[in-house]
Amino acid sequence: MSLPPLPAWQNAAQDAHFSDPAACAARAATFERSIKWRNRMEYAAGVLITVVFGSASIGAASKGEAVIAFGLAVIIAGVWLALWNLQRRAGNRLRHPEEACLVHLKLQYQRQYEALRAVPLWYIGPMVPGVLLFYFGITQGTAQTLGWAAAVKGAIGPFLFSFGIFAAIAIANLIAARALKRKIDGLNNLA
Repeated sequence: MSLPPLPAWQNAAQDAHFSDPAACAARAATFERSIKWRNRMEYAAGVLITVVFGSASIGAASKGEAVIAFGLAVIIAGVWLALWNLQRRAGNRLRHPEEACLVHLKLQYQRQYEALRAVPLWYIGPMVPGVLLFYFGITQGTAQTLGWAAAVKGAIGPFLFSFGIFAAIAIANLIAARALKRKIDGLNNLA
């Protein structure tokens, strides 16, 4: 029996590469900054949507368009629910001092991966009822003068455009989730 370290271990260790702790810390800090900026932009967009759609809702209510006004108000509520979900599900994970950098980075990637994969549920989903109600109100008002067939025909384009934007957001987030999955797998391969 050989005394430790065994010669085979010494031979295997000659080409070993270790990750630089400073590089890991820099990667984690960069990723956390990008999350913080993304979320700040989302919050700013939420404020803008609240102001624009809130004004439109008040304007629609003042003209007697209750369904449209309510639909816009429900969209605003959906946006704020999505922003609350953003903070809860996709904010930065707190760093624990006893946690190794690679462990923290992997858990941060995992948190964002799970959030991005579920975007259709927690981000887009809360806005869908308001958008549907808004389009129903527009279509209903148009139908009173042009008839339902013409009103539905006129609403299909904008409706498809709106839900096309939702689909594009979902697809973009699924692509970003896939990229994070590759990073997680890369970190797993280091172990």
